[in-house]
Amino acid sequence: MYDRRIADKELEFEPSGALESASLVMRDRQTDSWWSLMQSKAIGGGMEGQSLTELNSGEKVTWGEWRRRHPDTLVLSVDGHEHEENNPYDGYFKADGTFRGIQVEDDRLPPKTPVVALWIGDDPFAVTHEVAEGGAMLPIEGDRILVLYREPGASVFASTRVALLPAALVGDEKDARAVLDAHGDETETTNAFDTYWYTWVLVNPETQLLGTD
Repeated sequence: MYDRRIADKELEFEPSGALESASLVMRDRQTDSWWSLMQSKAIGGGMEGQSLTELNSGEKVTWGEWRRRHPDTLVLSVDGHEHEENNPYDGYFKADGTFRGIQVEDDRLPPKTPVVALWIGDDPFAVTHEVAEGGAMLPIEGDRILVLYREPGASVFASTRVALLPAALVGDEKDARAVLDAHGDETETTNAFDTYWYTWVLVNPETQLLGTD
């Protein structure tokens, strides 16, 4: 989830109709700039090169998990229709193949491996969901620790909790979830989100893969 206020302007975003390596490209109505989710910035138009700012309030969860936490949630319906039984994306999520057979030369991971993707400064990084499951704390240059946590067995659609913290703040604590509970709001901005390896690395070929041998 990104802040719509950019460079002292409040923008209205909508799908552009275009894809970048199978990932959404947005446009805004005010400047007609095009915004890449995989680059977290405008890639065309009057605001080309301007970065997006991720909001800490966004979280991606399954409907079942959301209902468990918020049983009184109301659902928006369109003409009384609330749910599409035949989700056109089901086949894509269940298949091993990429969107429309897109080819990936980077073979460090299978193309559909779920990853946490992020930038630290101007550098792209990725951590697999497998590494983040149950918690991981990975050292980053500059005496910082990247702290990640995914519930064991969590759906691929669930968000990974991420914080980039000074090593001195983490200290000797080994429990990633405890660190996030105590210091998650003190994180350096990282623009982290969950996606598939191929959609990320095709746009960010210089990605550093963390936590794997």
